[in-house]
Amino acid sequence: MELTHILDFAHKHCRFKLRSGKEVFGVIWEVETNESKRLFFASVRDYERAQHEPHRPIEVMPLPVDEIVHVESLAS
Repeated sequence: MELTHILDFAHKHCRFKLRSGKEVFGVIWEVETNESKRLFFASVRDYERAQHEPHRPIEVMPLPVDEIVHVESLAS
């Protein structure tokens, strides 16, 4: 998938189908560093906790764009 299409789903509860065949549920967002931009993934619960309690640690993992083959919004 293209990054521009994936970013339409940033900060929303979604279902992601990965190249490995796995399906994961959560939220992605883009983080810009000095030299690049990267996507990160967290569960909905961890993402919401980070929004309301930014001082608490959460489980976050990088999610390369080329690993995502399909995304579907579950947000209402």
